Amino acid sequence: MILPDVPPGAFDAPERRLPQYGARAADEALLAALRVVLAGPDAAAAEAAGRLPALAAASGFPTVCDRVVLVLYQPGERRLLGVRRGADLGDALARVATALRGHARRPRFAVDDPARCRLQMDIVVDPPRPCDARAIGMTRTGDAHFEIGLDGLILSRPGQRRYVLPGDAYVSSYMSMQPMRQRIARLYGDDVFDTHTAERFTSESYVSYGTTWLRLYRGHPVNGALTVERMQRATRLAIDHVVRHLGGDGRFLYYYDAATDSRRDHEHPTRDPDTNPYYNIVRHSGGLLLLLYHARLTGDLSVLEPLHRAVAFLVAQTRAYTTSRGEEALYVYYNRKAKLGGSGVALYALGEYRRLTGDPRYDDVARKIARHLVEQIADSGEFVYYKYYLDQHVTAAENHAYFSFYYPGEALCGLAGYCLHILGDGPDDADERACILDAAHRAMRFLIVERPGTRAEHYRSLPSDAWLMMAVMEFWDDPAFRQDLYKDFVFSDADAMVRQLYTVRDAPYPDYAGAFFYEFGEFPYADGARAEGLMGAFTLAHKVGDRARVTLYGNALRLVAWATMHLVNTPESVYFARAPDIAIGGIRFKYTRQWFRIDTIQHVAAFYLKMMLDGRCPVPTEADLGPAAATEAAPAVPSPAPAD
Repeated sequence: MILPDVPPGAFDAPERRLPQYGARAADEALLAALRVVLAGPDAAAAEAAGRLPALAAASGFPTVCDRVVLVLYQPGERRLLGVRRGADLGDALARVATALRGHARRPRFAVDDPARCRLQMDIVVDPPRPCDARAIGMTRTGDAHFEIGLDGLILSRPGQRRYVLPGDAYVSSYMSMQPMRQRIARLYGDDVFDTHTAERFTSESYVSYGTTWLRLYRGHPVNGALTVERMQRATRLAIDHVVRHLGGDGRFLYYYDAATDSRRDHEHPTRDPDTNPYYNIVRHSGGLLLLLYHARLTGDLSVLEPLHRAVAFLVAQTRAYTTSRGEEALYVYYNRKAKLGGSGVALYALGEYRRLTGDPRYDDVARKIARHLVEQIADSGEFVYYKYYLDQHVTAAENHAYFSFYYPGEALCGLAGYCLHILGDGPDDADERACILDAAHRAMRFLIVERPGTRAEHYRSLPSDAWLMMAVMEFWDDPAFRQDLYKDFVFSDADAMVRQLYTVRDAPYPDYAGAFFYEFGEFPYADGARAEGLMGAFTLAHKVGDRARVTLYGNALRLVAWATMHLVNTPESVYFARAPDIAIGGIRFKYTRQWFRIDTIQHVAAFYLKMMLDGRCPVPTEADLGPAAATEAAPAVPSPAPAD
């Protein structure tokens, strides 16, 4: 196979293309003065307002601007926004801060408490330009292109202006034109685009954090260089979030939208999150994997207590039956369905548990789930995707209608983990391993040779079967599994992933670098699940000694890891959140969408943990890079308190 042609520098230093900012002493003095103008005693506020022009002139901010937007955020409060023009930045800031000081809702903001009330400052340097709000769009080119997260709108009619800030895409959770227009119509009326003229603008955006400012790009704090410390922090925040919000019954917090402070899953809007919450048992086992990888990397066994609670919930969802070979087996049954993937990822997690602890307490459960997975492989090699669907047994003739692209890879990951970490060396185990491998070979041939023809509509330019890539990598440790057909499949998909990756050289916008795409130019798709697949290919390349691919995939993985940092909720990044204590540690699915699930956390955090566990994809430390590595660094401040 021919390797992707990657030009020099394509994976290097993506952070250097983003806006560079380091707060000066005058910048921080400006922030302190703004807080006094907003909420200090009258005399002190007047004095501080008088100092703003000089402070702005000494700052690192643009001193000449068309107007400035100042926004106050606090948990439990609707944000408070003001806009003013002025002779220069300092004059405009004095005007807008004074105006907000007199607003009826301003006393509800604890402006003097930086941990609770955060300030956003958008400096509009260039005058806004008229536009047709219906004609602009993400897919348009030239002057008609509107980049969600970087372009803003002003909607005007006599006596009134409505501002849609560039970063509102991030704050209000939308990533395309239709939801942006729907939000505008919901706020200002269905006829807003008929009754208002439109102008577009860009801004330099900053948000306070403690006593300093952070530069924003697409609403998110500017993404600094990838370092080991940042990966460790992201995974620690994720683990803390997952453990903190584990329910008493052993279920993870499945879904949360930080923009609306809601647990109502947008894919299941009729399910009340309090009385009838939706839950996915496949993703539950993914949460188990995350805790296990964390414990294996760090030696932090404190997660075993919550892990046992989550495993107990999983095991309670198993149902027994007798296979066609007369053996007792178990399948995972939840939401009236027995999904192949539900049993597959469960077995994968139980194998990782045994690998970590050596504790055999779940071995019998694992053995019976493994029997079930083998039972689900037909003579043709195709898996039976559901044993039961809405309580109805799925027959071989009906299987075609219940197709799942991902369940087979999940099942094979489970069988690989079982063979590697639970089966021993005795004669009975050898027979069982041979039976599993025979079934796995049938399944692999079907998946690699037959399925691309019979299910061609599920294959696109960007490969997506990361679970199957990982299964091959895991099974490769058994010499009886190794076939070039399987290896070539993994490398072919990984090569395609690299080709469908925005690089530093070709990314339309700096933060696109490291994200995937189906069609070049579309909104970036930073994806932890595919990253895990690419990590599997990297590990397999090491196992087979393919040095060229080790280098290629390693370089790509670092860029992907950098891109996925845009998805990580940190204390710095959740300035808008109604409940920051819930949002922090979440890892979102898209750059400017605020919802996350247990699996969106799992895939990205597990990817980081695997990179660190592997140790052969070197990532620099902050000491290696020096002060430039700490782009997001700021004085430690307490996490914003939840609203009363």
